[in-house]
Amino acid sequence: MYAGLYRYRGFIWQRAIADLRHRYAGTGFGVVWNVLHPLAMIALYSLIFSTLMPARLPGVPERFGYILYLCSGFLPWLAFSECISRGTTAFLENAPYLRKLPMPEQVFVAQTAAAATLGLAISFSLLLVICLAVGHQPTIYWLLLPLPLILLQTTGFAIGMLLGTLNVFFRDVGQLLQIGLQILFWTLPIVWNPADLHASRMLLAALRWHPLVPMFDGIRSLFLYGRLPSIGDWALMFAWPAALLTIAYAAFSRLKPEIRDLL
Repeated sequence: MYAGLYRYRGFIWQRAIADLRHRYAGTGFGVVWNVLHPLAMIALYSLIFSTLMPARLPGVPERFGYILYLCSGFLPWLAFSECISRGTTAFLENAPYLRKLPMPEQVFVAQTAAAATLGLAISFSLLLVICLAVGHQPTIYWLLLPLPLILLQTTGFAIGMLLGTLNVFFRDVGQLLQIGLQILFWTLPIVWNPADLHASRMLLAALRWHPLVPMFDGIRSLFLYGRLPSIGDWALMFAWPAALLTIAYAAFSRLKPEIRDLL
C-alpha cells in the first residue's frame, strides 16, 4: 500500500491542490471560502459557548481565551472529519478511474487526506496570525505544531481508508459515519475543557486513552500553553495512528481483490 502511495505522490498532491482550488469554483469568493467557512463556524461556536465555558489562558486577555481554545481544537477537527468523510466515499466517487486505470485504490483516499491537510495548513496559519493580533505571544514550541497535526491527519487517513474499504461492501457505512462523527465530536475536548468538568478521576483517566485526545492535547500544549507534551502523550500520538494504519491495511489487503468488481 505504501509503495503505491509513494509512486503516485506527485499525482496525489496535484489532485489535492486542484481540489482545494476548484472546490468553490463559480462562487464569488472562490478559494477564499477555504478560510471563510471555518471562520464562520468558529464565530458561531464562540458566540454560543464563550459565555458558558470561558477558558482562561496565561498571557491572553480573558475575552480571547475561549476563542483561541476553540480554534485550536475546532480547526483540526474540521480537517480530520473531512479526511474521514471524503475518504469513506473515495472509492465510490472515483469508480470510473478505478475501472479503467491500473492505479492503486489507496491513492484516492490519500488525495482526499492531502486536500484536507492543505486546508488545515491554511486555516491554522490564519489562527497563528490572529494570535499575534490579540497578544498571545509565539513560543519556540510552535515549530513542533506540524507533528501532532500531521499525526491527527494520518489517523484520519487510516480511518478513511478502513471505512472506504467497508463502504464498497456495505453502503450504509457512509450514512452511519455522519452519526458517528457527531458522537465523536462531543467526546473530544473541543468546545469543552476537561479542567471545567466535575468528573470522576476514573472518567478523566479513561479520557486519556481516547485515540484522538493525545493529539488535541498535544496541539494545545504546544500552541496555547507553551510547553512540551509528556512522553506518554507523544508515545500515544504515534501509537494510535500506527495501530489504525495496520488495521486499515489488513482490511484493505483482505478485501482488495473484490473492490473493483463491486464498483
